[in-house]
Amino acid sequence: MAILGAENPHDASGATVTVIEQQTPGGLATPMVWTSVAVVLIAATQWARRWLVSGAAIESLLVLYGYGLGCRIFSDIPIWTLLATFNLAYAVCSTSWLFWTVFTVLCYPIIGITCLLQFKVVSEAARKNLRRVLKELHFTRDKIALFNLPALEIDTDVDGLFVVRGVTISLSTLTLVAHGIELGIKIGDDIEFAACVDRVHIDLFRRVEVSDVYGSVKGGKPELFFGDLDSEGDHADDSMPVFGETALLRAATTGAEGFKDRPKLRTSLTGVSWMKDSTATAGFKSVKTLSADDEKAEAQYLAMLKEIRTTSTSYQAKAQVRAKAAAGEGFTELENDKDVRAAMCAELHTLPSIAHPPARSVRVTTLQNLAPPRVRNFIQRLPFLYRLLLTTVAYFHRISIKSINVAASGRFTAAMLQAKVFKHYSTDSADIRRLETRVKSWLADANFCLQLGDISSHAQVPLSSSYEITAYLKADDVVASRMVPEQGILERVIRLAGADATCFIPAFLIPHHEHVVPDKLSTEDEQSYEIKIEDADGEPKAKQGEIQLDRARKDETAIRVSAHASLPASFDQSLLDFTAALVKATKIIEIEKEFDYVATGLDTPPVTTPTSPTLTPASTFSTFDDDASIKSTSSGHSKLGNLAKNIRQNLKEGGAGQSIKDLAKDLGHSTHKGMRKALGGMVSDRWIAKMVGKVANNLQKAQGDLGYSAEIPVRLAGYRARPGLASKLLP
Repeated sequence: MAILGAENPHDASGATVTVIEQQTPGGLATPMVWTSVAVVLIAATQWARRWLVSGAAIESLLVLYGYGLGCRIFSDIPIWTLLATFNLAYAVCSTSWLFWTVFTVLCYPIIGITCLLQFKVVSEAARKNLRRVLKELHFTRDKIALFNLPALEIDTDVDGLFVVRGVTISLSTLTLVAHGIELGIKIGDDIEFAACVDRVHIDLFRRVEVSDVYGSVKGGKPELFFGDLDSEGDHADDSMPVFGETALLRAATTGAEGFKDRPKLRTSLTGVSWMKDSTATAGFKSVKTLSADDEKAEAQYLAMLKEIRTTSTSYQAKAQVRAKAAAGEGFTELENDKDVRAAMCAELHTLPSIAHPPARSVRVTTLQNLAPPRVRNFIQRLPFLYRLLLTTVAYFHRISIKSINVAASGRFTAAMLQAKVFKHYSTDSADIRRLETRVKSWLADANFCLQLGDISSHAQVPLSSSYEITAYLKADDVVASRMVPEQGILERVIRLAGADATCFIPAFLIPHHEHVVPDKLSTEDEQSYEIKIEDADGEPKAKQGEIQLDRARKDETAIRVSAHASLPASFDQSLLDFTAALVKATKIIEIEKEFDYVATGLDTPPVTTPTSPTLTPASTFSTFDDDASIKSTSSGHSKLGNLAKNIRQNLKEGGAGQSIKDLAKDLGHSTHKGMRKALGGMVSDRWIAKMVGKVANNLQKAQGDLGYSAEIPVRLAGYRARPGLASKLLP
């Protein structure tokens, strides 16, 4: 359907505007003739009067007059074909009073839309009247625009702010465009996620198109900019280092119960203190109003879109990157758009999460409570309507994203390695201290950016609650870059042919589906689980049963995520050197732990869950047969440990004197000290580099996918039915 009166082929948002085709007008003679015929028939016959009352006659004449003026609707369909089809539909509906009533109810809104689209006088009058009535909206041509919207303050399962600087709704094309979207989420006191996107274009019941998305993960006080945020009385310890272990553990655990001080939350995310919480009514009263004159309204609309575009964080970051490159600073050599987006992420990392906060915010819980209790109770009894709505929305709105670019500081990763891997071992060993320096020097001064390009995504929501919700995401290109802005270094450390992910979500996690949430584990259920484990056919089935029983005891369910990376893959040499140093450090730390167990008199090391995935490559590389020295050294170390344990056991059983025990203890300490000095020789740099290079070369030639599956635990306590809920009408 064409847009009446559109003069510019492109609006300020970049969307293409369809200009109506000027037909060769047939003049007003033909419409006047048919009007005269219609008047005679209406005056003479009963069926013609019924035809007039239904609106079919009025619509037919309006289409004819539009044809005469050269601006009718559905210009691609021949005029007489359109009129014949429309009146044939009326003839069929006129055979039944029920169908005739339905046809009449639908026909008059069509008449109004036809007048708006065909006749300029009617459309101008409607726009002026709507601007007087809808004072909070901006109505220009066929579009309704909203600016200065209140922020959405998230206060449910997560804490954060969501800002949309402008929204445009096109009535003729049924499209919705959101401009200047910004998101900030508090994961903990010291961890924050920020994202921004310039434009989201939604073609209702067709598709969703998203422009470049830029995200940033910030950790530590220097990257959060606006001070600490206390949660549940938790205060930062100023005596600890910025990236110390205590700060990291606190960041991973705080915020789970929600931030109670909402003003501090808004200040931390925006950097301003004048943002106020408000009701939905007060928030929407702050929406900007514009002139009632068509030309002024159009000019103000385009000016606001231009302001949103030119003041967005991505636009400013891109301008900053280009300015530094022209001045010979920062990244002076950017080969393509991927490098430009990575450099922009480095600039965005220094900006607040919400760079353009509005004056007011409205909480999610406030919007949830807008409906009266009776209405909420009635909706709660109809969970099928939720599934039907989500099924329709998911099926008709396939999402395509131009790119997703997420950056993080290497300092945060270095702090995690210090807290989880190196710990205190670097103070006792010069080799570990040297490797730690190599690892941190590659991380600490750099930013890292993960880029996913040409993303397509869609979801399937079943109508039956017995099936799972399935979401798919596929990226045609994956690039990870390392950036050092001060030195102008930008290198691609990882490049993949693509990636995809599939997510399986239980249907009972949809709101108002507490009637299908699994029951709590009873004694009988636990006994049946135990019997099933005992009768399991093989160790894998028994282990699987133990995991299911443990999950049932914790009253949890799981969201399953399966991700695949498409091979071949390429790796930068600096990444391989970093990996080799990290593998060697983890291997030496493993041996250090074993020496500590022997020195303390433990027979076997305690079984612990690995705290870092970096320990896995080290244990894997130790199984290669390329270096016999590693095996022989490890074997010798094992024999030495067994000898020490046997000596201690014999001393205990034989009741030897204290002097003999002291001699054995001194001997053990001397041997331990000597073995510590030999750790650097036990783990060969050359061998590890050879193994890492061999794996990288194989991945560069391999074909297929490299996959990983995981489960995200979800507590069921918050999804269970509350006392007093009514029964379901449509479960």
